[in-house]
Amino acid sequence: MLPSQEEQLIRAVANRDDEAFAKLFKKYYPIVRKFRHQYYIEGYDFEDLDQEAGIVLYRSACWFKPARKVSFGSFYSLNLRNRLFDLIRSNNAQKRLPSEPLTSIEANERLYEATVADYTASSPETAAIIDEELRKLYSKCSPLEKRAFHLMMNDQEFSKLDAEIRRAIINAFERCRRKFDDEIN
Repeated sequence: MLPSQEEQLIRAVANRDDEAFAKLFKKYYPIVRKFRHQYYIEGYDFEDLDQEAGIVLYRSACWFKPARKVSFGSFYSLNLRNRLFDLIRSNNAQKRLPSEPLTSIEANERLYEATVADYTASSPETAAIIDEELRKLYSKCSPLEKRAFHLMMNDQEFSKLDAEIRRAIINAFERCRRKFDDEIN
C-alpha cells in the first residue's frame, strides 16, 4: 500500500525538509490558534508559542506511527496540549517565580546599557590599533605570505587546494603569524 500524501509530508518533516514543515505547520495552524486562545502562558507572546508549536510539530512528525490508526492531527494536538501544560506548570512552579517582576529590555534601556556589559564587543580604539598593525604586517609580507594570509581568511578558497599546496600555505601563514606576534610584542 502506498503512503498517503499526508504521510509523505510527515516523513519529509521528520527528515528536516523545510518546505514540508511549512506546509504541515500551515495545515495544522488552526490547532495552534485554538490553544493560543484557550491557554495563557505568562511571558510568552505569539511568536514564542508559534516556535513551541513548531518544535512540537517536528517532534510529533518524528514520533508519528501511521500503523497505530491515530490521525496525525489528533497526535499533534495531544502533544501540543501536553507541551503547553508543561510550560504552564513550570512557569507556575513556586521555586521558579522571579523575586522581581519581569520587564523587557526595551522598557528600561538605560538601566541595561549601564549594567550589562558586552564582553564580545571590541572597542573602536582596539579595532583601529589592530587594523593598523595588520596593515603594517601585510606590507612586510612576501607575495607568498600575502597569498597565504588571503587564503586563510577565506576558508572556501583554501579548502579547494590540494594537500601539498595547503601545507605550503599553512607554513607561509605561520610565518605571517610569527611576524605579527613579533610586531605586537
